[in-house]
Amino acid sequence: MTAPERSSPTSGALDEHRSLLDAGARAASLLVDACRAAPDQGSLRLEVVGDLALDIRRQLEVLAGSLGKDASSGDLPVDLLVDLLVEAALRCADLANLAACNTRELGPGAGATVVHLAAGVARALRVLVEAGSAGLRVEHAENSLRDVRGAGWRVDLAVRQIDGLSGGETQS
Repeated sequence: MTAPERSSPTSGALDEHRSLLDAGARAASLLVDACRAAPDQGSLRLEVVGDLALDIRRQLEVLAGSLGKDASSGDLPVDLLVDLLVEAALRCADLANLAACNTRELGPGAGATVVHLAAGVARALRVLVEAGSAGLRVEHAENSLRDVRGAGWRVDLAVRQIDGLSGGETQS
C-alpha cells in the first residue's frame, strides 16, 4: 500500500529546515573550536575529534545547501526532503556522541554545550521527519522513522552521559 505523495514544501518551510541544519553545523564548529582551545592542545585524540567534527560540519553544510538549491527551483519532493532531514539527524547524533565521549578532555562546558545543541537539532528534525513521513510510501516511511528514532535514542544517550558527568538533570 502506498500513501499519496504530498506537494513540495514551501520555500519558507525549507528556510526553517535549513536553519536547523545550520544550527547543527554551528554545533560542529563549536566542537572544532573547543578541540583547538582545549588544555591538551597537542593531543592526537583531540586532533582526530576536531577533524571528525569538521567533517560532520561539512556534511551538514552540504545537506543545508541541497535544501537551498532545491528551494530556489521550487521542486524538492517530500521524499527527498525527508531523506535529507533524516541524514542531518543522524549526523547530529554522531556529533552529540562525539562530544559526549570527549567532554572530559575539552574545556569546561564545551562538550555539554555541543551535546545539548546537537541533541536539540536532532530532536527538532525528528519532529519534521515524523510529519513528513505521512506522505511517503509505507516502506520508505517506516525506514525513515526507524532511522530518525535511532538518532533520537543516540542523542538521548549522549545527554544522559553528559548529565552523569556533571551530576545534573536535563529535561528531554
